[in-house]
Amino acid sequence: MSAAPVSVRAARDRARSGSGRGSGSGSWSGTRGLLRLALRSDRWRVVVWAASVAVLMYVSVGSYDRLYPTADARAARAALIESPAATALAGPGYGLDDYTLGAMTANELALWVMIPVAIMAVLAVTRNLRAPEEDGRLELVRSQPVGRGGPIAAGLGAAVVAVLAVGGATFVLLLATSLDPAGSALMCCAVVAVGLVFAAVGAVTSQLAAQARSASGLGMAAIGVALVLRAVGDIRGPESTSVWTWLSPFGWSQATAPYTLDRWWPLVVPVVVAGALVVVAFALAARRDLGAGVLPDRAGRAHGRIGTVLGLTWRRQRTSILSWGAATVLSGAVIGLLASAVQDFVDDQPSLGDLLPPGADPVASAFALYAVFLGVLALCYAATAVGAARVDEDAGRAATLLALPVARARWLGAQVLLAATAVVVMLVVAGLVMGATAASTLGSPDQVGTLLGAATVTVPGALVVLGVAVAVLGWLPRAFAAVWAYVAYVGVMSMFGEVLPDGSDALSPYTYLPRLPADDMSWPPVVVCLLVAAALVTVGLAGFRRRDLRA
Repeated sequence: MSAAPVSVRAARDRARSGSGRGSGSGSWSGTRGLLRLALRSDRWRVVVWAASVAVLMYVSVGSYDRLYPTADARAARAALIESPAATALAGPGYGLDDYTLGAMTANELALWVMIPVAIMAVLAVTRNLRAPEEDGRLELVRSQPVGRGGPIAAGLGAAVVAVLAVGGATFVLLLATSLDPAGSALMCCAVVAVGLVFAAVGAVTSQLAAQARSASGLGMAAIGVALVLRAVGDIRGPESTSVWTWLSPFGWSQATAPYTLDRWWPLVVPVVVAGALVVVAFALAARRDLGAGVLPDRAGRAHGRIGTVLGLTWRRQRTSILSWGAATVLSGAVIGLLASAVQDFVDDQPSLGDLLPPGADPVASAFALYAVFLGVLALCYAATAVGAARVDEDAGRAATLLALPVARARWLGAQVLLAATAVVVMLVVAGLVMGATAASTLGSPDQVGTLLGAATVTVPGALVVLGVAVAVLGWLPRAFAAVWAYVAYVGVMSMFGEVLPDGSDALSPYTYLPRLPADDMSWPPVVVCLLVAAALVTVGLAGFRRRDLRA
């Protein structure tokens, strides 16, 4: 008669001590097996990311070496990089007095390697940590001898391996250039440091949010805030002397100044911060229930229903839309506030016009590049939105909904329609805000319409990337990591296509769209890009109707 109470007490004691079956023999039990599983599922993603980033860096360095072979040519380039427009987009600008190929690489390319690595780190952690918990797989795993800390350690481990792979591949290819190996090693370590920080950020957001897309959205918002802080700080204080710069992980890594000052000590900051964030992530995981987030979900109505697939899609994606939208609009506001600084720099450098094509307006050229940057932010959201549809498919939620009288094309079409609408709204609002702030700083009301048009004309380019993502999802869903490689390609080509080999930017839609306000408006490429986007979406929907779910 006493066997049952004894068994209950023994089970309770095992649960409290962490030695029961559900928690394994300790908090870290099962970590090795989970890490192997995560690395196996991410292996092709890591290969695509590492190869794409490393090859783009290698090609870019070779192009700079070819286009600026003399000290005079590099000095002329340094005059452009010294402008507030270039500082906001690239970094503080070290070694401009003696602008070597190494300084050019660190100043103009390093940030554009750090950004995709940060995005990759956030996505890797949320994909391996929050997504399995959201769709119920982690509950099955935890029924085996797996401790509470095992999934977090495995998710972070997979992200660290991916970040190290990108840094290692980039360093190997840089050894084939004429750059100093020590400077290349420092720059690659700085890139890895950024990835480690945002991997830890992804671990924290995975504890805060109950859904994978919300966790990744919070992580992307953190990247956007860090970029804005770095841009504002570098404009306010040269060579990373502003406190705003030191609030950003990108500022910490750029303060290493590879190939010029070669400072290793700033890397201590991201390592310490990443470690602290990991501790916070483990502490938050211990205080929440499986399947829940620390941030409470807002309760819905006691009675009511969502009448359309589009309404359901909005409800699930609104956090991501608002996060990316806020980052894009805030970037537009900061750009507008830079208008007077850009104008003053141009007025103080009358020889700057000699470095641009004949008849080019330096201020207009700067804002044209800024507008494309806003378009790149919007297309990053577009890829995220289509990736969320893939997550729903993998989690089985799509199959549950499609079991109802809902056509496949209707379900995926709602995702695409909402994403396209969000892209348009983001860029239009960002253009309005950019124009309004520029008009206030320059005292020129005409800037509102001018910069609104500059931001709006980038919409077709973002929609082409959306179409590519839908086509890949429809026909090759397991290769969806290639979409992010294409996003990185478009971003780099949009910023640096002019210094890369001819034809290397042929697959970027922004190569063909007019860059307002520097260029004259041309409607044929806009119409062609819209038609290409529509064709790609149609192809993707056709493939999604024909293939098996979760293929």
